[in-house]
Amino acid sequence: MFTKKNNGRVLVNLALGLLVAAGVGVGLFWGFQGTARVEAVKRDNAVDAVTGNARVDADGGLRELSSEVAGRVVWCEGIDPGHIFKLGDKLVQLDTADLDRRIAETERNFQSGKARAHLILENNPERKVAEEMLANARRLRDRGDASDEQVRGYERALAAIETRLKVTEFDDKKAEVDFRAAMEEMQLQREKMTIRAPADGTIEGALTWQGALINAGKVVGTWYSNTRVVTVKISEESFGKVKLGQPARLRLLTFGSQNFEAVVSKLHPSADDAQRFTVFLDVKVVAGQLFPNSTGEATITVDQRPDQIMIRRRALVDNDKVYIVAGGRIQLRRVEVGYVALNVVEVRKGLEVGEWLVVDRLDEFRDGQRVRSEVIP
Repeated sequence: MFTKKNNGRVLVNLALGLLVAAGVGVGLFWGFQGTARVEAVKRDNAVDAVTGNARVDADGGLRELSSEVAGRVVWCEGIDPGHIFKLGDKLVQLDTADLDRRIAETERNFQSGKARAHLILENNPERKVAEEMLANARRLRDRGDASDEQVRGYERALAAIETRLKVTEFDDKKAEVDFRAAMEEMQLQREKMTIRAPADGTIEGALTWQGALINAGKVVGTWYSNTRVVTVKISEESFGKVKLGQPARLRLLTFGSQNFEAVVSKLHPSADDAQRFTVFLDVKVVAGQLFPNSTGEATITVDQRPDQIMIRRRALVDNDKVYIVAGGRIQLRRVEVGYVALNVVEVRKGLEVGEWLVVDRLDEFRDGQRVRSEVIP
């Protein structure tokens, strides 16, 4: 009886040991399996794009603002650095007090001279006396009391007076012409003493101050246009794909991840020293929003195919293979790659929509390996 009880206890212990061993084996089996992070294969638009380094410049670069005339600066708030201005805005004002006095004095002298000339020409007493004497001599001649020679003498005297009056009239007209020219010149000089904006732009730096005495030609500030020129440097092999009117996206370091819509507006046919070609972009932004000397990256769409299988670029193995999880095992599959973008690639053959694609830690897996799947959001 004792032997039977011992045998039963041994069998029970053996069974328990087998169960524990089996559990450990299963635990070790699952423990040695990796966890594959996967996502479902989907369709999207396949885009063939060209990328390049982008730079924003002001049209014409940094420019100088100069004074055409000499004078003393009485106002210069318009050239405060960062000030945005429009065409024709006042930027610097020179003192016009001395010029204003000259203008007023010239006006007074002209009006005074004009009044004197009017009196001479319209109410000249000498001419009236000469006219009366000539008329009286003619009456006396008609009665026989004066000779023709006497009459001709009075005629010559009146003609001499008329000549002098015509010279006076000519001098008066010339004085008016000279006055108008002098006034126009002084008014033009006065206008130049107000330094105005030659175009829409933004002040970069001020080079004068209130109270400063400046000479003609003095640079009083620097500015740049509000019109922006966006250039993209691309490789020689990519340049042939780019055409006018193609859409593009511009991303600048100063704006983080924000993208600006753009269009290819011009192509420069010559390469630089690094054999890179220049593409110009017309960017859809508010005037003045892009800062000069900003840099970033541009992506130009040169072709696209709708409704294509698209995967993450990092899911590629050796540029033409992918890992698929099917039935709990890894499958290494060769694919035909189409368009390649910065983060995604088009797969022309080798994948179907809905298959589970491994997208992370690809170096941890091999063909046929059993894995657990973790679907990434």
